[in-house]
Amino acid sequence: MRKLWLSLLLGWIVALAANGCSADQRVLGRISALLGDAGLADADAADADAGDADAGDADGGDAGGVAEVWVPFGAIAPHPAFAGLPASQADPTLTADELELYFTSNPNSDYDIWLVKRESGTAPWGTPAKVDQLSSTSLDETPEVSADGLTIYLASERPGGVTPGRRLWVSHRAKRTDLWQPPTPVTDFTTGADQDTSPSLQRDQLMMVFASLRGGDWDLYATTRQSTADPWGPPKALTTLNSTAFDWDPAVYRGGNSIVFASRRMGTLNSLFHATRASAADSFSAPQEATEFDFLGNAADPWLSDDGKHIVFDSRQSPSRIYEAWR
Repeated sequence: MRKLWLSLLLGWIVALAANGCSADQRVLGRISALLGDAGLADADAADADAGDADAGDADGGDAGGVAEVWVPFGAIAPHPAFAGLPASQADPTLTADELELYFTSNPNSDYDIWLVKRESGTAPWGTPAKVDQLSSTSLDETPEVSADGLTIYLASERPGGVTPGRRLWVSHRAKRTDLWQPPTPVTDFTTGADQDTSPSLQRDQLMMVFASLRGGDWDLYATTRQSTADPWGPPKALTTLNSTAFDWDPAVYRGGNSIVFASRRMGTLNSLFHATRASAADSFSAPQEATEFDFLGNAADPWLSDDGKHIVFDSRQSPSRIYEAWR
């Protein structure tokens, strides 16, 4: 669009020059009369929107201030990284490039943090291995790796937290080839007998949604911060998402403006629900069930790519298995 208006402008300049006229005020005055100042601004804005469309889709963000329209996922299949493995696998989370998949497994009757990797998006998955630096002799579950793969949160009952119980812990590394540093407890908002689990990070790591017992039963809470160097703020209950049943295992995507989570509001087993909002200033919409996952039974702990096109989750049957689907 901008190229079109530049062409028109050059045409006016040539025409006026041929008649010996000054181009400065007459050309601009004529264009302004045709479009108006707002028209020029609108044209520039349209160009900017068209040029930034791909970047917006990749980054998520406010998605142009438009809430997501839910599109059901297609065929659901066991994740190929776990073919033939006998032990239970659950709680999947991936880096943004989808080359590292962290999960929990219990081959020794104790859930620990495991990792399976691949060299490229089309390469086969390698052999899963326990991540000793992130695991302990206590329960370790619900890992959440950051998009860049340099930070990971998890829930653990290991000793050393602010108080006993299931708490959020965090670990960092300087680059992807480094070992993870020993996890440290998240102390920014932990108080009393709270139990926290299932962290999910916004892509820029400025918002985290997690499940907590601080309200009496498992509900979803959100905490934010101004930068990754700042502490997390006081958690706020996501009241439009929560019910009187268990609500947990959130997965945020689209820059934090869409969410899929597990809930037992339909009965004694987990079902996946989805909700959205137009921007961070809005509340999430009323949750709706993602019925395409019901046939598996007890679907939980989803992870979604930030564009919302790929979902990886577990079905907590016996044994628990990890599945994926696309849209």
